[in-house]
Amino acid sequence: MKKSPWNIPNLLSILRILSVPLLIYLAVAHREKPFFILWLTAATTDALDGWIARTFRLQTPLGAKLDSTADTLLYVATLAGIYWLKWEDFGPYKAMAVLIVAYILAVDVFSMAKFGRISSLHLYSWKIGGLLQSLFVFWLFWKGFDPWFFQVVFWWTTLAFAENILIQSLMRSYASNMHHLFWFYRNVYRKQI
Repeated sequence: MKKSPWNIPNLLSILRILSVPLLIYLAVAHREKPFFILWLTAATTDALDGWIARTFRLQTPLGAKLDSTADTLLYVATLAGIYWLKWEDFGPYKAMAVLIVAYILAVDVFSMAKFGRISSLHLYSWKIGGLLQSLFVFWLFWKGFDPWFFQVVFWWTTLAFAENILIQSLMRSYASNMHHLFWFYRNVYRKQI
C-alpha cells in the first residue's frame, strides 16, 4: 500500500519551511524575542518529524526531501538570526563562527564536486555536532554568548568536518549512512581495496 504524503511528519516539515520567511523578517526587524520563540518552535518540529516518521513508519521519499529542505532553510534562518541579532556578542570568536559555517558548506561542496550530490553520510559526529550547534543557539538567545560552550561546539564541528571529508576522500562512489570512520573502514573501504 502506498503511503500518503499528507502525514504529520511531512506537515511539520512544511510548517518549518513556511516559518523561514517570518524568521528572517523577525531577525532583520530586530525582533529578538519573537524570533527566538518561533525558532525554538521550528527546531522542535525538526526533532519531532523524524521521530514520528520512524516510530509510526510514516517515512516517504517526499518526507525525506521536505525534511532536508526544511533543515537547510532553518539553518539559513538561524544564521540570519545570529547575524542580525547576536553577531556582536561573538566578539573575538567571529572568525571561529565563520569557520563553522565554512565547514558545513565545504562538506556539501566537496560532495557535489566529487559525486554530483550533497553529502548524506549521516555520521554520528555530524549529528552530535548539529545537536550541539542547536543547543548553543538556544543558549545564545536564552542566556547569552558563552565562550566555553562555543569553543566546545567549534572543536567538535572541526573534528566532525575532518571525519566527513576523510570518508568522502576515501569513497570511490557515492554512499550514505556511514555512521563513523571505523564503520566506513570495516564495511566499505576494505571492500573497495
